[in-house]
Amino acid sequence: MTIVTVSQKATVEECREAEAVAKCLALPYEERRERSLPTMQKIYGADDILVITKKGPQLYTGEGKEHTFHLSMAQLRLLRLQRGGVDHLAEAVGDEPLESFLDCTVGLGADSLIVSYVHPECPRYIGLEGVPALAYITNYGCRHFTHKEHAVTAALRRLQIVAMRYEQFLAQQWENSIDVIYFDPMFEVPVKESPQFTGLRGHLVESGFTADTLRRALAVARRKVIVKERPFAQLFQTMRPTRLLGGKYSRVAYGVYEKGATMWND
Repeated sequence: MTIVTVSQKATVEECREAEAVAKCLALPYEERRERSLPTMQKIYGADDILVITKKGPQLYTGEGKEHTFHLSMAQLRLLRLQRGGVDHLAEAVGDEPLESFLDCTVGLGADSLIVSYVHPECPRYIGLEGVPALAYITNYGCRHFTHKEHAVTAALRRLQIVAMRYEQFLAQQWENSIDVIYFDPMFEVPVKESPQFTGLRGHLVESGFTADTLRRALAVARRKVIVKERPFAQLFQTMRPTRLLGGKYSRVAYGVYEKGATMWND
């Protein structure tokens, strides 16, 4: 369970804002009353706490573990692109102009930011996040974070974050309605060194990626579906992609499933 509260010494306006956020996300709001976050976590049996502060929202998941919006590894990827380097997700999406892009597991927003930066012509970027509190934080960052480079800020502003599970969203879409659909599910074998997920492990939606999910996504997609996983993942053995992209020594790979070209081993 997630609860919503405010920082210590919050103003009346901040308390009202927190109550409004809680109502919007259908989460309980609890007054802070000078209590520590670990104490509130114990009293209310909360898995995590969304804290509304004057500097922006924070997601508290345990003692010493707080998540706020940041560019994470996307900043290094942006620098690589600006220097003429290759980004494997951008390569998987391709150079053809986009009209729509759906990130089914937007999380911290890093992957969608890269695609939006490379394809500024695309008018429709949707990022789905199944954890409402995380969706709120990522959406807040996309609306308020200002980068020193206008193109990066503009890329963030193009992202529309929706607090919804991808299974529900895909079931509601017309076939052939979205150009490219992207998934970054929880890896079969986690990359333990990933610093951007410190404090969030165990607090994310960890539903398994299935053949039925891929089939539905391919029905909704106009061009392709892209799935990020470890190069040796069983997923890529049972649901063989059209292409598998990634660096020679990369710990992750991008499986590209072109429309009408999927090869199944299930």
